[in-house]
Amino acid sequence: MNPYILLAFAVALCAAGAGGFKLGVDHEFASQAREDAHIAEAVDAANTASAQAISTLKPIYTTLQGKVTHEIETNVVYMDCKLSPDGLLLANQALSGGSASSGELPKADPAGK
Repeated sequence: MNPYILLAFAVALCAAGAGGFKLGVDHEFASQAREDAHIAEAVDAANTASAQAISTLKPIYTTLQGKVTHEIETNVVYMDCKLSPDGLLLANQALSGGSASSGELPKADPAGK
């Protein structure tokens, strides 16, 4: 058998392998680019949705300074970072905007409202 035929066959086999490898690499790069585009699209959608939700929030400013001064004077040491029952009622009143005299906690707001 002619050695040039064997050499040509070996070169053709190596060229086919290298071409297949390059096609695989190109396919992987294209797949990664598609995934990156999908991730960017999802991030943009999440940013838009969160920006719309944040824009609907309206802060409520409440001052408890006059009412809580008495609590600070009578209970000087707060070691466990918990409120006294009266302080808890005042905080609930401020958060709910209602009256704390009933002694009940305010109802939870449903999500998204």
